[in-house]
Amino acid sequence: MQRGILSIKTTKPKLGRTARYDDALSDDGFFSYAFQGTDPGNRDNRALREAFEDQTPFLYFYGLVPGIYEILFPCYVTDWDAAELRSTVAVGSPYDIAASAGGRMVHPPIDRRYTTVEAKVKLHQAEFRELVLGAYDRRCAVSGLPIPDLLEAAHIIPDRNVRGRPEITNGLCLSTIHHRAYDANLLGIDPDGRIHVAEAVLSQHDGPTLEAALKGMHGRQIRLPRHVEDRPNRDFLAERYEGFMHTAGG
Repeated sequence: MQRGILSIKTTKPKLGRTARYDDALSDDGFFSYAFQGTDPGNRDNRALREAFEDQTPFLYFYGLVPGIYEILFPCYVTDWDAAELRSTVAVGSPYDIAASAGGRMVHPPIDRRYTTVEAKVKLHQAEFRELVLGAYDRRCAVSGLPIPDLLEAAHIIPDRNVRGRPEITNGLCLSTIHHRAYDANLLGIDPDGRIHVAEAVLSQHDGPTLEAALKGMHGRQIRLPRHVEDRPNRDFLAERYEGFMHTAGG
């Protein structure tokens, strides 16, 4: 008879609904995963405990947006707390449990914490991409390209900036080429959503790709999300456009 679990799942509720379970990305570097219900002894929660005791790996389906999941593997339960009705989950390699500690881990290794933090960063990036692409109906804001595999979520205020939060209003759905051009200040977008191409690009003449994909966008308006609350923050656009003008003389 199999002990433990094969997988766990955290869902993102549809707009207007409340999450059934309060799972969270905890501040200590690991995932906090809520028990099923309020009885620590029920079947699902016992299985979590068994996974903790045996340190068996499992899949974690983490919801990015309703219906779309990021799969994390291998995952392990690093703590099972009946009083708090919550377990702790880490991503990474297996390691030994100290038998003298009654099966509990004494000092979780740094590499597992690091791997879990890395997984969280990737989750935030993936969630940001799904939210931004969804807001723009999976079309490039500059060209209208409708191929999701070639679309990315570009930050207006860069994510290295403390204000560059992964929020829809700080994002633009751009094709890979327009994202790179935007980050390199070869393409700018002013607060009114008008596209500007740097003089260094406009002065070149080198075939249809350059003419249509970049130079041909100069002076056009970007495609905006249907919902007003999802549209790019004008102040963010203005700040980023000022940097474009300073760098590129657009």
